Amino acid sequence: MSEKVLEIRSILPQNREAAIELVNQFFRMVNKLPLDGLFKIRPRAAAKMVDIYLKLRATDKVLFIGGFLGEELVSLLIARVEEKPYLIEEKNLFIDLAVTKQGKRKSGYMKPLVEETFRYAKEKGILAVELRAISENKGAVEFWKKMGFDPFYVRFRKSVK
Repeated sequence: MSEKVLEIRSILPQNREAAIELVNQFFRMVNKLPLDGLFKIRPRAAAKMVDIYLKLRATDKVLFIGGFLGEELVSLLIARVEEKPYLIEEKNLFIDLAVTKQGKRKSGYMKPLVEETFRYAKEKGILAVELRAISENKGAVEFWKKMGFDPFYVRFRKSVK
């Protein structure tokens, strides 16, 4: 039996439920991280996020792609074009979310999506790709560094409660 090859495809409405489950896996993991006690992702946020990006797909300002093994969605990446008219670069591509299915992580299913993101950015004349990673998510920080991303901003947070 031949091994299935990862295929990168746009996330479409028929992939909605699988995409929601994958985003939910990521959100549950984030909510378990030892953060500041305020940063918690709300229930049903995954469905809202997926639905918003499914609508925005038609604007040509969003990249909403998945890595599929046959019909199984194993990885997902959401990025959006950010307009920056006050900078020389004028716009960048910001990765909002990148997640690989539990049990499939460290299998190489995210790298092709990131490479597709770079290709998309070049095609659109975008000079930089940016993202945020929670510093407590050590695996993500390590992955992004291996993909050639360098720390650029330091984002500070202070509770005022």
